[in-house]
Amino acid sequence: MLKLTSAIIIGKLTRTICHLIPSLGGTALPGLIALKLNKNLIKNLVNKNNLKSIIITGTNGKTTTGRLLAHILKKANISYLHNRTGSNLERGIASNLISNSSMKGSLPSQLAIFEIDEAVVPLLSKVLNPKVILFTNLFRDQLDRYGEIDTILSKWKQTLKTLNNKTTIIYNCDDPSLEYLTKETTNKISFGLNKSHSTTKPLSASADAIFCLNCHQPLNFTHIFTSHLGHYSCPSCNFKRSVPKVNLNLKSNLPGIYNLYNLLAAIAIAKSLGINQKTITKAIKSFTPTFGRGKSFKLKNLKTKILLVKNPTGYNVILETLTQNKNFKTSPLLLILNDNIADGTDISWIWDVHFNYLKYQKAPIIVSGTRANDLKLRLKYAGIQPARTVLAGSIKKALKILSNQPGSSAYILPTYTALLKLRKILKS
Repeated sequence: MLKLTSAIIIGKLTRTICHLIPSLGGTALPGLIALKLNKNLIKNLVNKNNLKSIIITGTNGKTTTGRLLAHILKKANISYLHNRTGSNLERGIASNLISNSSMKGSLPSQLAIFEIDEAVVPLLSKVLNPKVILFTNLFRDQLDRYGEIDTILSKWKQTLKTLNNKTTIIYNCDDPSLEYLTKETTNKISFGLNKSHSTTKPLSASADAIFCLNCHQPLNFTHIFTSHLGHYSCPSCNFKRSVPKVNLNLKSNLPGIYNLYNLLAAIAIAKSLGINQKTITKAIKSFTPTFGRGKSFKLKNLKTKILLVKNPTGYNVILETLTQNKNFKTSPLLLILNDNIADGTDISWIWDVHFNYLKYQKAPIIVSGTRANDLKLRLKYAGIQPARTVLAGSIKKALKILSNQPGSSAYILPTYTALLKLRKILKS
């Protein structure tokens, strides 16, 4: 008990210092230091408070799904904790628990929503006592950290073997990898889109999961939503997409296929918790996206929207969605590419992004970030004339150039650390 209390006090003190000195960070540092003092800190707090966790993991959609679910819980008058900052490694979870606990380790709620990094699910699922684990999707992302999707899938498979049978597994059955992952799981809920949301496009050349994981034969896709997400079956064995238990039967103001999946995921979790449909519907209709994930703000005379991009599939879906807007061609763009550790130092993924969507863009395309030159080159090979792109070294300079462009709307597509930098600049 003394060891736990000491770690919490030091963690809280570190958090206070980080608030006073913002350059130190603060999201994860308190947890990092506290875990050095008590490596069982998370487990101790979970056990002491009988905390039940909802783990949200996957390549794309964790943050929006988590905030959608939090909004639903709020409307249902259910108390919860939530790592809203997106710090999703062990130290980030520890920081969040420290922030919410008393000096003696008491938490204000027995339910928590935790967005968890794909690679640390095996570790944290052992100590967070998960009531629900949601798997959103699995795409290539940060190859320098994760490797190919097979590596993550193998880790997740081991995770499922260690869980008790009371944990509910919720998964996107439009993803062949997740259908395979959960094939031996009994306590599960699937969600997916119906064929009305599919496209007439062929399977993308950059799609990740196109082979049957049972017999390794190419899968047949009858409907495709994005990348390898769709309706599929194997012609050589009995592997196929299951019929989803949760479908989308309500409207939302959130744009794009990716947000339809986020909605389905949040609805599936809410239903597993026993929340009624009326409350779910009311919450979704009143939900607004967070800053940097679809929310608009004014930049001089431009109504500007920031959309986070971090891997080929997410980028492609956003570009496809934007080009369906009739005003998009005349809207200036700011594309920001960083290669910091939190972004992934391997930027080869940009060559799988379909930047040809921007070939007919009439407004300037501004490029910035630590790898702005690489991005400008990639745009050239996508058929975009170099004269149409504006190279801006710093994000602050790029914002100034963007703010002076004519028009009524603009879009900013940053990678993760660029998004954090944007927030600081815009709030200053």
